Amino acid sequence: MNYFDLNNSSWLVIAAIFSGVLFYLVYMRSVESRRVARKFGKDEIIISSFAVNYFGRESEPGKPLRSSGVLVLVKNGLYYRARWRQIELFILGSAITYIGVSDVFKKKSLYQHAVTISFLNEQGKDDKAAFRIPYPAQWINAIKAGITES
Repeated sequence: MNYFDLNNSSWLVIAAIFSGVLFYLVYMRSVESRRVARKFGKDEIIISSFAVNYFGRESEPGKPLRSSGVLVLVKNGLYYRARWRQIELFILGSAITYIGVSDVFKKKSLYQHAVTISFLNEQGKDDKAAFRIPYPAQWINAIKAGITES
């Protein structure tokens, strides 16, 4: 049986759907990349990742969130923006008190490892945020290096 028979066009439909999804992902990453560059300027950005899950802040009530978006380390802090929800978080680099890895957040198991960042919030109280980031060791090292420089 020849799957690429021109008389059997089902493979063309599958290829078109796959190509459309791929094009959409590339387009959305480009939109996010331009948005971040406009917000901070290319000279301010140290490292960024577009496949980040954000689990919320410990000070927020309820169970851990599950939000997907972009995480950007800039010279003076860490910025997260959700792709679909209206969630933004900026943590000043000077406010960060601890960086580590955990599989528990808000006393709930995440069933995966997440980078946890302890920091002083706007009111000067201890708070914590958790992110699942591709290449977490690279991010932890970059954040630690960014903190010591500022």
